[in-house]
Amino acid sequence: MTSQPDNCLPVASWFLYTEADEPLGRIYRSGDEMLPSLGDRLEGADRWGTAEVIAFEELRPTCAMRRFKVVVRILS
Repeated sequence: MTSQPDNCLPVASWFLYTEADEPLGRIYRSGDEMLPSLGDRLEGADRWGTAEVIAFEELRPTCAMRRFKVVVRILS
């Protein structure tokens, strides 16, 4: 019998919003980056250069995925 790798990795989906509550899209995170923290910096997104997490709340999970509403301040 062979051992198979564990393909069920913990994953989180972040639904991004501006301070004015405008949706910016969704990103997926896993591992150490799964949970948002105040002050986290996001870079390289198509609609902004750099953004900072200023608030977040956990939403109801679906299947094995945790979901967060993440409010960001666009820095550049």
